[in-house]
Amino acid sequence: MTSPRRRLPGPDLVPGELRGFRQFDLRPDGLYPLVHSENGRWSSDVEHAVCARGGDHPAPAAECRCGLYGWYLPGSATVALGPASAVVSVRGRCILGDRGFRASQAHIDAVALPLRVRLSPGSAQRARAMLEATYPDTVVYDSTRRMLKDHPPDDVRGLGIDPPRDRSRGYRAAAVALWCTVLLPTYGLAAIPREAVSEAMTRWWPLVLIVAIGWQAGMVWLLSRLLSLQSTSPFGTPPRQP
Repeated sequence: MTSPRRRLPGPDLVPGELRGFRQFDLRPDGLYPLVHSENGRWSSDVEHAVCARGGDHPAPAAECRCGLYGWYLPGSATVALGPASAVVSVRGRCILGDRGFRASQAHIDAVALPLRVRLSPGSAQRARAMLEATYPDTVVYDSTRRMLKDHPPDDVRGLGIDPPRDRSRGYRAAAVALWCTVLLPTYGLAAIPREAVSEAMTRWWPLVLIVAIGWQAGMVWLLSRLLSLQSTSPFGTPPRQP
């Protein structure tokens, strides 16, 4: 079931609100943007955009790069494993790009704990307690996949935008499958007598070498494709998430 949306103040950009995806730096006191973090953490209520360059104009402005960034599809904004992935809803003045937008107002609807935090029960407990206290209207998830299932992307074709297809899930699935093709047989060797393994390696070592090189090349290619999705901004320039 999709979570209900929080209604932000201000004039409508489109009927209702526009959903987007982005990442934050999870710190002990809140969620900070990955760029211009010196401006402080995002508000627990409604975050209002200001020009980080000190420009004397409402943000976002067409001639500037200011505004609160978000991507239409999660694959362009939730690839990196270090930051916390989040779902935001925006309204008010908004500049639309091919892959995402720059908005004047935004609210963090949901956030997923980063993998490095989830792997430490103590860190996960502290992060969850901080988020629930600091962002009481934001749903906290232990799984990015579950968060995206509960908060699917909007269909923006009604706005005249057809963003590129999200290939991140396919790349992730392929990387996991490729990893398992080597990991599972490697563990299976423990059940085979060492003499048999040694004899097989001596006889088939050229094939084993080719398979190992191919596996590594495949993993590098898949990871590079995932990172390439993260490196594209909504407007075709290096990514910035003010």
